[in-house]
Amino acid sequence: DVWLEASRLQKGEDAKGVLARGVAALPKSVKIWMHAANLETDENSKKRVLLRALERVPESVRLWKAVVDISDENDARILLSRAVECCPQHVELWLALAKLETYKNAQKILNRARKTIPTSADVWITAAKLEESQGNEAAPSKIIPRAIKSLESNGVVIDRQWWMKAAEVAERSDPSMPATCRAIIATVIGVDVDDEDKKRTWVADAEECVKNGSIETARAIYAQAMEAFPTRKGVWRRAAVMEKQHGSVENMLRILERGVESNPQAVILYLMAAKEKWILGDLDAARSILEDAFRKNPESEDIWLAAFKVEFESGEMERARVVLERARSGGEAASERLWIKSAL
Repeated sequence: DVWLEASRLQKGEDAKGVLARGVAALPKSVKIWMHAANLETDENSKKRVLLRALERVPESVRLWKAVVDISDENDARILLSRAVECCPQHVELWLALAKLETYKNAQKILNRARKTIPTSADVWITAAKLEESQGNEAAPSKIIPRAIKSLESNGVVIDRQWWMKAAEVAERSDPSMPATCRAIIATVIGVDVDDEDKKRTWVADAEECVKNGSIETARAIYAQAMEAFPTRKGVWRRAAVMEKQHGSVENMLRILERGVESNPQAVILYLMAAKEKWILGDLDAARSILEDAFRKNPESEDIWLAAFKVEFESGEMERARVVLERARSGGEAASERLWIKSAL
């Protein structure tokens, strides 16, 4: 700090001279070397200073990163190749090198990094993203489970929240990596969550992701929830609503179709699907959905009223009247609300 302060009291070449004496006296001081580099006005001179510094302090990640930042891609690749030899335990250097390499070379580099730093989750996630970037969308679902198993075998405690955030990061990366995102969620969603808490926890996780704008991550969470709790209509309903608000009507309808297959008595799912078809102008499809609902839930007043509404608001008055007549003759389903609708 004395040398740095002394250099600040000088200008131009005098300041450089002070720092030159400083690095001569303290050749391992990264601070002095960095300050000396920053005094240079052109990048070539700055690079020369940093390279001289690395001759004295090759284990400094800060110096390697500084020189790489001002180098072109070819030089950066060469420098990083040397950097990972000098600083093998620093993940960011390995990842930066892999990013600059061809696909095949990047695979080799990440394999070396994985063997060198077996406790790094970032290396595994980067490997999954690399494969996805090459169109190997099935690869992440194999890589991420292997990652968890390997990390645990090397004494790493799996931090569920960290991995959930990593899934969001994968979704938001440029380009987006949805397959890696889904693989992470599928692998860690149940970590440290008791069975009785899973549904509540997973729904809360999905809702938090929606708030964060991480729709693909939320979609992956709901996919796991629907698979684990196929008879819980609330899960299907929430997933469908999310698709309507943040995805597509087509996705929403696919979820509702699967939902009623798993929950034939879940009237709300039929009504949601019929309403969307009606909004889209597909009256026949809306009728077909409600007819299916009738067959499986013949005593449901809500289905009769929905069928009436579809016909009435579509201007099909005769059909609407017939629906109510059938409803009134349906025994228990013929409630006060149905009679009021008939009177109107």
